[in-house]
Amino acid sequence: MGTVSLVIFLFILPCSWFFWTSMSLKSGKTGKSRWRISLAALIAVVFISVGLNYYFSNTYQLSFFQNGFESTMALIVTAAFLLVITIINVIVSILFKGAPKSFHNPKAVWIFTAVFCATILFFTMWVYPLAEKASYINKVEKALALSEQQQAEEEITVLFMSSEKDCLRTTNSNCTNHTYKNAFFLKNNLDTQKEIQVRIRALDSKQKELKVIESDIMTLEAGELKLVETEESSDMESIWSRSSFETDTRVHSYESLYRYRDNN
Repeated sequence: MGTVSLVIFLFILPCSWFFWTSMSLKSGKTGKSRWRISLAALIAVVFISVGLNYYFSNTYQLSFFQNGFESTMALIVTAAFLLVITIINVIVSILFKGAPKSFHNPKAVWIFTAVFCATILFFTMWVYPLAEKASYINKVEKALALSEQQQAEEEITVLFMSSEKDCLRTTNSNCTNHTYKNAFFLKNNLDTQKEIQVRIRALDSKQKELKVIESDIMTLEAGELKLVETEESSDMESIWSRSSFETDTRVHSYESLYRYRDNN
């Protein structure tokens, strides 16, 4: 999750700076020049992210936006926050009607709610997918580099790239309920299109078996590299969000057996 965390952090910085200068401008603690600089920095980061997304889409044939299911989930999460804050604000406004604005300011709460929900929507529909794309592309590039070292010896290359928890918290103790998502890749080193299936035996640090799983039958063009997909890979997720399979313990090594045939 290192790449994902880094990309999200790079967005949090200008967003936080912009929100801080906006509040300071309203309270008179800062001038317009600093607010304009923070806004320009935020806009610059957004434009850079658009350019990166365009580059990812054209170079790696990735969708510009996340799929409909993921977008729907992002909207549901945002709507849930909006509903909860709205209900609380309405109840407090009724119970403390006529209270001084220093105690409860409904207008300020509505502004906060709008900004907060817009920020959640922005991060769930744009920033996090972009971060996952960057992480996925990093794995693809590493897999391609590693396969170049092995392809002379093998017809089909099986590559183990990562075993990590989908968790952005700073310590493992905070991610105990998360399983390890494992990413394996296949590369067809032959000169023709093939249908390939691989069986993977995942092992922990003590070489104990964690899981044995077979991939789906995958069609790979000559020289093509793909993420290994199994029955555990979700079709509802975008390709950059998928994993090959999950384990309760980190995978440290593996054994594999593959078979292939012509795609008739």
